[in-house]
Amino acid sequence: MKLKEKVALITGAGRGIGKAVATAYAREGAKLALCARTPGELDETVTELRGLKAQAEGWICDVSLEGPVKELIANVQKQFGRIDVLVNNAGVMTRPAPLTEVDVSKWDYTIAVNLRGPFLVTQAALPIMMKQKSGSIINVSSMIGRGAYANFTAYATSKWGLEGFTQTLAAEARSSNIRVNSVEPGYVATKLTGYSGSKPESVTEAFIYLASDESKGVTGKMLSASGWKSQIR
Repeated sequence: MKLKEKVALITGAGRGIGKAVATAYAREGAKLALCARTPGELDETVTELRGLKAQAEGWICDVSLEGPVKELIANVQKQFGRIDVLVNNAGVMTRPAPLTEVDVSKWDYTIAVNLRGPFLVTQAALPIMMKQKSGSIINVSSMIGRGAYANFTAYATSKWGLEGFTQTLAAEARSSNIRVNSVEPGYVATKLTGYSGSKPESVTEAFIYLASDESKGVTGKMLSASGWKSQIR
């Protein structure tokens, strides 16, 4: 029970990596605050977690919109009284295309969810963690956010930006005993990959580690889900 009594807020928790992390956290004793945009998937996830005897609540929220995000954080604080762990997982990826063929609306959509979203959620949740003088923020990155992949300009830019956000916030929040890290999960079978790749459940160990007290003092790290143990030595 590495996360016993910790309150974890996970965005994009209705399916894929978000749902897998929520399930892993539930088994480690965490209390779960979940958000997603699809009501059916979110309700199903909450029901499954409660079946594991976990305390879980879900809220519909588009993380790219400031008003709904502020309302989400207010609801989480009212329900649980604190936020110990924030997993910025919600993300989208539009169809790959050369830069000259990228639709501006798709560019804006990608940046809004993948970069503006983590900014808005973190900005709203951070004062709670600062008051607690503790917290762990985990941003879900991508291998496309760490290397050059042609035809993924919008997605890559959002994830490279997220890595910069992670590093800067880690330096900024260190004095409040808040650690900020990112996880590169690899090629995982989610909607973004057409459900090809490894199972989402296979990448949860790094997320458990970063949420737990085992990772005290670990901040500003960019961990790979497959090789994170060697990266923290």
